[in-house]
Amino acid sequence: MSTQREAVLVLLKEFFEARAVVVSEADFESFDFIAAGVLDSFEVLSMIMHIEAHLGLSVPPELLLEPRNAQVGCFVDAIVALA
Repeated sequence: MSTQREAVLVLLKEFFEARAVVVSEADFESFDFIAAGVLDSFEVLSMIMHIEAHLGLSVPPELLLEPRNAQVGCFVDAIVALA
């Protein structure tokens, strides 16, 4: 696993845990945060801003329109592809 991918995974895991969303390590990459309804629209925006602030990237909102990016692992891959 690339260092950048691992850093994004850790960043997202910390983000979810700070909001009391606890997912096992084994299930984290396949976790569908949209279907689970654990983040409202404000929290999704906060997540994007959190990623942008920590990684210095611009994350286009269209990234979340892709249904597969609702899974943490796919979303991480899409973020890493932006770098």
